[in-house]
Amino acid sequence: MKTLSFSTLKTVATGSIVAALLAVTTGCVTAPNGYNGYNGYDDLYEHTHKDNKGHKKHKDKKNDKNSYVSVVEQRAASKVRSMGYRVKDVKYKNGDRKIKIKAERGRDDYKIELGYPSYNVIKLEKD
Repeated sequence: MKTLSFSTLKTVATGSIVAALLAVTTGCVTAPNGYNGYNGYDDLYEHTHKDNKGHKKHKDKKNDKNSYVSVVEQRAASKVRSMGYRVKDVKYKNGDRKIKIKAERGRDDYKIELGYPSYNVIKLEKD
């Protein structure tokens, strides 16, 4: 009978430990997705697969209209400021073809009407 040397015994033991760890690790990684109720991708992709109908249902349309109106008013105020006026008030109603602006230049007050969507000056009068 042949006796095993210490180095051979050490190599066999190390190989057995590595094989056991590899088998356990592979078993954990290749477990089915529904194993114990855990899916590794649930948390990662949950927000991308939400039902769009629910999102659209709660969308506030009033805020969309107000934000659009405010953009129109800001652009009109910017146009009047570039003409050298200091803007006091801007009024625009959704669907209107005119933007009404109260502004001042020097010590004089002015009423200015801009056309929408061109933002061209329609009327300029001293108040």
